[in-house]
Amino acid sequence: MAQVFLGVLLLGGALAACGDDASSTAEEPQATVTVTETPTPTPTPTPSETASEVPSPTPTESAPPKPPSTEAPRTYDDAMARFDALGQEPAAYLRFTTEADIYCVLDDKELPASCELGERDGAQDPKVCGEALTTKVGRIEMQDGRATPVCNTDTIRGDMPDVLNPGEAARAGDVQCLNDLGGIVCVSLSSDAGFFMRPGEYAVFNAG
Repeated sequence: MAQVFLGVLLLGGALAACGDDASSTAEEPQATVTVTETPTPTPTPTPSETASEVPSPTPTESAPPKPPSTEAPRTYDDAMARFDALGQEPAAYLRFTTEADIYCVLDDKELPASCELGERDGAQDPKVCGEALTTKVGRIEMQDGRATPVCNTDTIRGDMPDVLNPGEAARAGDVQCLNDLGGIVCVSLSSDAGFFMRPGEYAVFNAG
């Protein structure tokens, strides 16, 4: 009987020892720490001072070239301005005629450079014609570097002239002419002399 009791005590002590080991080896629960990250606020940018805008200069449009006057030229410069506005090289015509029945000779061995109005289109000018057989200036000639009105009763007209249309120019020797303003404008390139003529009207311009 005593042996049985002793065995029970030993068994109980062993069980108790086992219980202590199990409890000591069990992991104690650890407290969970939750970390909440607070977002760092983005700093609001300080509005920078707006630079005052300097207005850019408005581009200046160049004025278009002034067209030549519609009045008949009365000076050499006026006449040359009409050639400059033409913007093309004159044709090489020795003789030509126009739609206004103006006949011109620019280069001829026997005749001076000249232009002649139609038979009935001469310009009345008794002061210039004086005692001539006619009171009308019908032709203008380039003589010694000057434009000279002639109260003519003869003619320089010949056969087979070229036709100079409105807005066209012709040149031969040192004289060039332009069909313009219903008439003809001619200038000498070796002297500041020239003339304008159309039916019933003429003007000469000479240097000095």
